[in-house]
Amino acid sequence: MEAKLHLIKGNPQGKQVEVPEGTITVGRAEDSDLIIASTRVSRHHCEIVNEQNRLVIRDKGSGNGTLVNGANIQEQVLAAGDEVQVGPLTFVVEIAGKREKSAAPAATPRPVAAQPKPAAPPAKAPAKPGQPYPKAAQPKPGPVPVGKRPAPDDILASLERLAGKKPPAKPGAAPPAQQKKGGDQAFQISDEDLLDPDK
Repeated sequence: MEAKLHLIKGNPQGKQVEVPEGTITVGRAEDSDLIIASTRVSRHHCEIVNEQNRLVIRDKGSGNGTLVNGANIQEQVLAAGDEVQVGPLTFVVEIAGKREKSAAPAATPRPVAAQPKPAAPPAKAPAKPGQPYPKAAQPKPGPVPVGKRPAPDDILASLERLAGKKPPAKPGAAPPAQQKKGGDQAFQISDEDLLDPDK
């Protein structure tokens, strides 16, 4: 059965791990098939078995446990869209090209009673025969709130953009980020990065 794990939390995010038929081991030890060099991962953390048209994950007595969809498990059959957490990393399971969970059958919608439409207000008759109908009063635009007014620097930058000039850099602004050159990123993680709750 064709199966993959997609890294959705951790570094490098988006990495794909093929799960071939048979058993792959996951852990910190160098003899693991999938090595995760983090102190939050046990040496022999868990294993994933791909056989008989099913994907099974088994915890190997890890210190921090193996989680599937947020629940600590000992052994569980995986389905497409399941989220597997091993230490600081979270993977989403892809089976036969599908990464979304199967949708639950939709509930039968209840019939909604038809609501009567509100009657349109009557149009005002012209004051005198032959005159057009009066126009509805248009609201006058109010003052611009103080917090919404553009700053003088923004106005200057907008005018210079219209003129085709690049606006001057604001004092203290960081220079534009340099793009890194290089090939594929190695599968590396660090506890400093992964302990950051924003990552």
